[in-house]
Amino acid sequence: MMKLEGKVAIVTGGARGNGFAAAKCLALQGADIAIADICRDIETAPYPLSTKATMDGAVQEIEKLGRKAIGVQCDIRKASDVESMVKQVLETFGKVDILVNNAGIAGLEALVDMSEEAWDDMLDTHLKGAFLCCKYVVPHMIEQHSGKVVNISSVGGMRGFGMGSHYCAAKHGIIGLTKSLAMETADHNVNVNAVCPGTVWTDMMAGLASHFGMETADAKENFLAGHLFKDREICPEDIGQAVLWLCTEDSKCITGGQIAVDCGWTARAP
Repeated sequence: MMKLEGKVAIVTGGARGNGFAAAKCLALQGADIAIADICRDIETAPYPLSTKATMDGAVQEIEKLGRKAIGVQCDIRKASDVESMVKQVLETFGKVDILVNNAGIAGLEALVDMSEEAWDDMLDTHLKGAFLCCKYVVPHMIEQHSGKVVNISSVGGMRGFGMGSHYCAAKHGIIGLTKSLAMETADHNVNVNAVCPGTVWTDMMAGLASHFGMETADAKENFLAGHLFKDREICPEDIGQAVLWLCTEDSKCITGGQIAVDCGWTARAP
């Protein structure tokens, strides 16, 4: 029997990259999937975001696996959008068992050069978005006395790095939110954990490298320099497998924790 048979999962930012990989891993173990994605660009993100066509394609890929799936265009920075998205998921599937807060953007910029808008967009997309999704989903998990929340943080949420103060602040916040919410929901049989990816070569990372005029090979060498395993890259599927494990009963005794999928980057960082 598949480990998530009969479960329903919401994956934000699920149209591509780590989000889609997580959605696919969950679906392969029996979960029906709701993908929530903004499907348009954010002005301060220096690369193209997902499109409606990308999300529709992701939904079709999940359906090919024999699972039910829907795509909902949703700006998770807006409470009204999140509330409407959750309502649509409940109307379609009747419940929510799993929430994967994956949606995010990236950028590299010195704090002294950073606009207030860039700071706000980063914090709102990562941290406020996770807050709003938890706010509107977790009450249903409490009511059914079961649920799994997986927040996608980053090694940047465990350590800091230059040119990413807004990103690292947001990702540190995700870990704090994870720990606090885990304390609030443990009595209701809801597990809340975080996955902290290292550098994963996704469309987002490729777009960021292109924005700064970096060739793919040079960008990969730069971004992956801190890995202990020099012969391997972290793939979106690696993140998806970590998310999957935290959504099954195999991890039932883990809550308020974080898993670094980083090829050892945090082991060597100061």
